[in-house]
Amino acid sequence: MPGVFAVTIEIFVCLCAVWVMLFLSTFLHEFGHAIGYMISTGDRHWHIRVGSGKKLLETKRLTVKLMVFDGYFEPAENRIDSKEKLISTLSGGPVVSLVLVIVLLFLRCGGTSFNSGIIASSAIEFFINFALFCNVFILISSILPGHYFFGEIKGMETDGMKIINAMKGREK
Repeated sequence: MPGVFAVTIEIFVCLCAVWVMLFLSTFLHEFGHAIGYMISTGDRHWHIRVGSGKKLLETKRLTVKLMVFDGYFEPAENRIDSKEKLISTLSGGPVVSLVLVIVLLFLRCGGTSFNSGIIASSAIEFFINFALFCNVFILISSILPGHYFFGEIKGMETDGMKIINAMKGREK
């Protein structure tokens, strides 16, 4: 019986770690949009929503929901009054996701050894691989022109589609 309890705890810890990685990947992508917005407009008033479903946390700047498979950045006051500001805001998320992919690839392929007395090196490698997969997925799904197909953002244009429309002068 102690073995079943230990396996149950390990599975629970693994699921929590996967949730945290999904949350961080989505949050950092959306925070990239916030950085692009703040740089281009100088405005520091914005809100990020991560996830869909049941609300877990809500603050002035962040709403976290249970299923962290999508996210949304929203300025408090829309000060995006030019094509350049819009493109800067839209590009921030994919740029941050690209940087995360590069860092994770370096960790994955850079020959770094992960020795820990607490976590097995194979578990660390799994989480790096999982984080890499998540960020590659977020990067590709956000830059390809089209519409999102899941979560509360289902049907909305991707960052790539919005950037193309902004460059053509068809801003929404």
